[in-house]
Amino acid sequence: MNTEKSREQFYKKVEEQKEKPFEPSSVEASKGREEKELKEYQKEGQKMIDSYRRFFITFAKDVSLDFKMSNGFYIDLENGEVNLDTKWFAEKGFSKEQILWANLHELSHFRDLAQDPEKMMKKFDYIGEQAKKTGAVILKKWEDKYGANDPEFIENLKKQNPISKKEPSKTMNAVEQSAYKIHHTFYNIFDDIYVNNLVSRRAPKFEDGGAGGEDVKKLYQEKLFAKNDYSKLPRHLQFVYKLLREEMVKDEETIVSEEVNKIMAQKIKFQGEHTPKEIVESFIKPKADHDTKPGQRYFVLQNTLEPIFEELLMKDLAEWEPEKPEPQKGKGEGEGEPFDHDYQEYKQNNPDQINGQDIKDWMDKNKEDKDKEEKQKTKEKEEESKSAEEKAEEAQEKMDKEWCRKHNVNSEVLQQYRRLEAEVAPYLEDLSRLWQRIIFGSTRKIERGMEGYYKTGTELDIGKVIEEWPKIEKGKFEETKVMKKMTQREVLITRPELIRVRLVGDMSGSMDSEKRHILQQCFVLLLSSLREFNTYLNLTRSETKSKLEVDTEAWVFGDDAKKVKRLRSESGMDDEQTETIKIFEELQNTIGITNDNVALEEIFNSLTPEDKEKIGQEKIMEIVFEITDGGSSALQKARGAIDKLVENGVISRAFQIGAVSDDDKKTFNDVWNKNREEKLGEIVGEKITNLLPAITELLKRYLGNVRL
Repeated sequence: MNTEKSREQFYKKVEEQKEKPFEPSSVEASKGREEKELKEYQKEGQKMIDSYRRFFITFAKDVSLDFKMSNGFYIDLENGEVNLDTKWFAEKGFSKEQILWANLHELSHFRDLAQDPEKMMKKFDYIGEQAKKTGAVILKKWEDKYGANDPEFIENLKKQNPISKKEPSKTMNAVEQSAYKIHHTFYNIFDDIYVNNLVSRRAPKFEDGGAGGEDVKKLYQEKLFAKNDYSKLPRHLQFVYKLLREEMVKDEETIVSEEVNKIMAQKIKFQGEHTPKEIVESFIKPKADHDTKPGQRYFVLQNTLEPIFEELLMKDLAEWEPEKPEPQKGKGEGEGEPFDHDYQEYKQNNPDQINGQDIKDWMDKNKEDKDKEEKQKTKEKEEESKSAEEKAEEAQEKMDKEWCRKHNVNSEVLQQYRRLEAEVAPYLEDLSRLWQRIIFGSTRKIERGMEGYYKTGTELDIGKVIEEWPKIEKGKFEETKVMKKMTQREVLITRPELIRVRLVGDMSGSMDSEKRHILQQCFVLLLSSLREFNTYLNLTRSETKSKLEVDTEAWVFGDDAKKVKRLRSESGMDDEQTETIKIFEELQNTIGITNDNVALEEIFNSLTPEDKEKIGQEKIMEIVFEITDGGSSALQKARGAIDKLVENGVISRAFQIGAVSDDDKKTFNDVWNKNREEKLGEIVGEKITNLLPAITELLKRYLGNVRL
């Protein structure tokens, strides 16, 4: 599937809603196609979400959260990401406006949390207390039926398990966990009513009667609560479903049992007398004239609607007949729960799929962040007295630490990389000018030479005179053309489609700290500069129309060889900086003898027949640089590997650095220079500082004639 086609399919799926391409039957029919289409759906859905990021920020005033189409519903605390299940949206057939609304819905939950985090956290503890009370009722029903003939089953139900990995001391048994789900659903429904109305207040396009409001109504009417008859459900679910569905689908009655209808008509004494619907309208929905923050809403609920819910729940449990569940793969026998099917349906259709513990963890993190923020405020006066340079340095340090944390990079390695970049800066600038000449220079060159043959010219061709002598003897000078003259013509310069540079570094035992430092500088120079070149190419591609790509690879060798940076085409990485910086963790410890042949052989073996053909056609420029302090430990194998590279058009060069023995010099020459038309190896020797300008000049030599 090409990108354009997939994009069309995405908008067809999310805007027109004429098909549900991810129905279970479709999945079974073609799982591979479903996975591919789902990946494209996720990609295009993410683009749509990203395009609304400014709107999200404006909507929430100050938000650090990012939304991400992913493979499940969860919160990534480290990166501040709310992950949304791509497949869930796809299977439900959410329209573009409905996906946008779902993001605003979740964002409003977080805004709600931020307004009253302490009461929110107390809510979770309160639900846990209610769950233990209800769990005891559920457990007694199980014991009454199975306690005598299946005590093992009952013991499984009683077994305590941690409710989260972060809080192993807090435990619940299976029936308490099922009860927690019941009580949490009660609060979640009324939180949903609150945030849905908050969205419509803060994003007018989703108000009742508007196009967006119609999309939200259809979402509840056709997808989330697709049926309007809930009279067969447990009474406590009928009660809350009717309040939620009729709030979201105002022009359609939600059918419930006669008993629940009577309850809906009863007046509740609370600051006057109100029906359940009036309680929701007056005290739960967001109001400008009084407090509707979580703490206040929960106070109202606990004194009005929750007692009704619990009374109905107890009636439902009294009539509930426990049945042992069939053992399932990955589940224990004791995981059966009352009203399992009914709550499973709610979970599948509920737009709030993020785990409650995730939200609690997020609140904890927000509290920690606020504490840190308060501490930061106490330092502001001190900061004001600092110089601009000090502030800039500290700001950079802070950003570096955050970058290291996010990319799992040791901060010392990053600082080392920065120091090395500063050391090689003059050569980076020199190569930067080369890249700009390549990109913006002429694509043509002038070829000059002697051509013939003419009646007049600047040079007599003796061979042609001998050939034309019979005409000359007869005086036929007008027919005689024996002169050559200087001509010039414009020709296109060779245009490679790909420049690939592979760097091979010696990390054998003889590489002391000075040599390793120079090697590190070379890695920085080549990898950073070539990454910059590729960036230039990408930024100017619309202007130059060039197909040229630049890619790099890095190896180290000692007893064996190790690839420490992959080709971008191999790794699929758009940003190579992280992988480049991580290299320096590999450039610390030396590792044995000088088996450079292993790395060279691996590089040759990686060349495909297509690569070799394109190298021969000059569509690929393949370059290998080796930096070493010694001679190869496997001379013949190393020379053989180089021979194969050279024979296949790979530009192969090596530099020997440091004070080395005569034997090592001889070995180096035998491998790289002996009996070769062109020397491939250069002995830099103890003047190690000469290495950087030597490599810079070599790059300019081989790439100087490249034009786009």
